Amino acid sequence: YYMGIGVPRNYAKALRFYLAAAEKGDPEAQFIVGGMYYQGLGTDPNRKEALRWLLKAAEQGVWSPESLRILGTMYLQGTGVPQNFQQARNYLERAAELGDLTAKKNLAYMYFNGLTGKKDYKQALKLYKEAALMGDSSSQYNVGLMYARGLGTAIDRVKAYAWFSLAASQGNLAARVASNDLMARMNWDELNQAQALSVQLFKEVKENREKVRRKKG
Repeated sequence: YYMGIGVPRNYAKALRFYLAAAEKGDPEAQFIVGGMYYQGLGTDPNRKEALRWLLKAAEQGVWSPESLRILGTMYLQGTGVPQNFQQARNYLERAAELGDLTAKKNLAYMYFNGLTGKKDYKQALKLYKEAALMGDSSSQYNVGLMYARGLGTAIDRVKAYAWFSLAASQGNLAARVASNDLMARMNWDELNQAQALSVQLFKEVKENREKVRRKKG
């Protein structure tokens, strides 16, 4: 019923069957039920139930980068659970280590804003770069901003402009404004270096996306 194999897809019926198995302690079923409650498949979205079942599955060793990221984000935002930055960090770190892009972004946000205990711009920059090289335009913009302001690194207008340009090429308006503003303060040599770097970064992002696509397909 969940996949619609041999029968019409019916999430409500699928949820009933998975829920019966989950209540008997099946960790795979608990994992799926948690995801269905989170996404509102076959039921109204219910973050508390999603959290409950995803935690049960995780306790039995069943998780995915996505479920760890969901748990971390719920604790980060206080959605369906009391806000807890330490718990958020724990889950997001595990998801980020497994390559989840959004987890990297959220964890970078925590380091940037000191939600992990103190501000750590170097770690924030590292994580934003990882997400940026996976193709995320907001992370590309944030990397550019950190190079432009010297946060976690020395000020580098060439790198800042290159990252802004990359984000702007994906329609990021803030990056477009920032690149235009920065361009007015750069000389021709810096602009040429920045343009060459942006081409290099574009190729790297494209290659990374192809790797992800091949892995999924």
